Amino acid sequence: MRICNKFKFISRLINGFYLWLRRYSLSTRFFIVCISLCIVPLILATGIVFFTSYSRETDNYISFTQQNMVQTSNNLFNRLMNVRTDAIDFAYNSYIQDFTEAYGSENSSVGRVPVTEELVHSVVGRFNSTSDSAGLIILSPDGRPCYVYNNQNRFYMYFYEESKASIMENVDHSGNGYWHYATPEDYYLKSVDWHAPQTEEPVIYYALKMKRLIGDESVGYLIMTLRAGILTELFSNLEGDGASTVYLLDRDGNIIIHTGEEDAADGADWMEYLSSVNSSKIEVFHPKEMFDNTLIAMQMEETGWYVVDVIDGGVLSQIALNNSMDVITLLLIMIVLVPCVFFLLNRTMKRPLWRIVNVLNRVQQGDFSSRIQDQGCDEFAVIAQSIDTMSGKLETMIEQVKRSEKQRQESQIELLQMQINPHFITNTLNMVAWMADLQQQTKLSHILQSLSALLNRTLRSGRDFIPLSEELDYIRWYLDIQQYRGIASYRLNVSIDDSLLDCLLPPFTLEPLVENSVIHGTVAGRGFLNITIKGFRTKNIVELSVIDDGCGMDAGTVERLSNTTETRTSRQHSVHGIGIANVQKRLQIYFGTEYGISYDSMPGCFTIATVRIPVRTDVSDETMDQGKRWENVPCDDR
Repeated sequence: MRICNKFKFISRLINGFYLWLRRYSLSTRFFIVCISLCIVPLILATGIVFFTSYSRETDNYISFTQQNMVQTSNNLFNRLMNVRTDAIDFAYNSYIQDFTEAYGSENSSVGRVPVTEELVHSVVGRFNSTSDSAGLIILSPDGRPCYVYNNQNRFYMYFYEESKASIMENVDHSGNGYWHYATPEDYYLKSVDWHAPQTEEPVIYYALKMKRLIGDESVGYLIMTLRAGILTELFSNLEGDGASTVYLLDRDGNIIIHTGEEDAADGADWMEYLSSVNSSKIEVFHPKEMFDNTLIAMQMEETGWYVVDVIDGGVLSQIALNNSMDVITLLLIMIVLVPCVFFLLNRTMKRPLWRIVNVLNRVQQGDFSSRIQDQGCDEFAVIAQSIDTMSGKLETMIEQVKRSEKQRQESQIELLQMQINPHFITNTLNMVAWMADLQQQTKLSHILQSLSALLNRTLRSGRDFIPLSEELDYIRWYLDIQQYRGIASYRLNVSIDDSLLDCLLPPFTLEPLVENSVIHGTVAGRGFLNITIKGFRTKNIVELSVIDDGCGMDAGTVERLSNTTETRTSRQHSVHGIGIANVQKRLQIYFGTEYGISYDSMPGCFTIATVRIPVRTDVSDETMDQGKRWENVPCDDR
């Protein structure tokens, strides 16, 4: 029910819009449609192109980032593992352990333990060959710095006491190595003679306990440092067109390093997403709102840190807008061209249309001589040519009607002058028949009575259909008259079931066939002609056959009679002027082309004319009620 109501509402809306457009002229409507077809596509196309471009750019960045994040994460992991390997190698180096243990003993409280050549060679040699580390810090068990080395420059890194205590506590708590990062608030730099200026660069470090291979006693703490800038370079392949920023976050969401110029993001806001990230899978978090940032995250093994690439939705929208500007520019050019195109089309449509309207108005006023005479090749020219042709035909038809009306009036006057009262004719024939009967002229009386009946029915019959029984009466009256011609004796045999006698058919349907048999079927020198009328019904079809045993017809004559569509003006051999072609035409007009007369004949043997019509017993039937008339034009038979 609701769907039907919606359709009705839409239908009413369309009809209302249609009626609103019909209030304006065709040119105004055409202009409105042209403008609408430009503005609406402009808005739709721009929106579609913009959102499609935005979606495509987002997908491209996501695909690009996913392809490179695995490699970048592996490189980062390998770099950190190299640092870890260096730290373990240093932690179990015997020279370093001996030096640290000596520095932490009670004997060292008086004076500083000298740095051995073996220690320097072990540290410097390692850094100069394969180490990816930035520096080394060795702490005694009580946290005193024993040895500090920096591979990058002459500034050495020291932790503040509070930060150093936190590192030692975390290492003791973890039991193994401990990855963390230090901000400028946790450390300071100094050279041999003076303190270095403050730096804002964070430092990533790996801290672990130094233990002997035998025993579980701690010798001290070793911290391997790595400048964050070295790791930041690994993220450079993830950046593209300034649309993305790469972050390295710890487990708590604190930003360790990032590739952006300013640290305006808060990693804690992303923890609701990052908590569902597995270390073996890259996760993509789409924005909740349009043009918001898209997050692509991956968790690193060993450290548990997160590599997060944030794709800026605002930058992508700007790129999409730049892509859409091409379409907008193209459509703006189209809008400029539309008025020109509209003006041209309006001229090509309005001028021929007005010419057609003007001619139709003149034709409506009775001037059928008006012509459009459009020499174009478009649809308007076709319509104009059709109107010109129609006007010409109407003009010719009106002239013909005028001539026909004049002839009809003249014929009516002539007919009135020559008209003989049919009642007077039949009364006169009946009187002559009565006088012949008084004089005992039986044959003459019989002929006059048959002629009077046949003539009376012929002159007074205005019905379209008569029963079959009346048609048989016509035939009998006709043969009664023909008996006295003296040419031959005619024997009529009717073999029709009584149930078919009420079947309706047009007047003089069978009688012309019998007349045809009498005129053309009589064999010279033969004193009789047998005529048989048979009828039978098959479902709703009645077939009536007129059979004679006369001279017959050859195949060419049969084909000519079966296919003839001509009507001729000769009325010879016809009492009432109705020929075979006339009968055929009437039957097909009333019942259709599948009904009518068919023939079969053999020369010197027989001729069969079969009438096929539908069963009709009520004159009000659809086929009878159409009021169709036929032209009473006779023709020669055979």
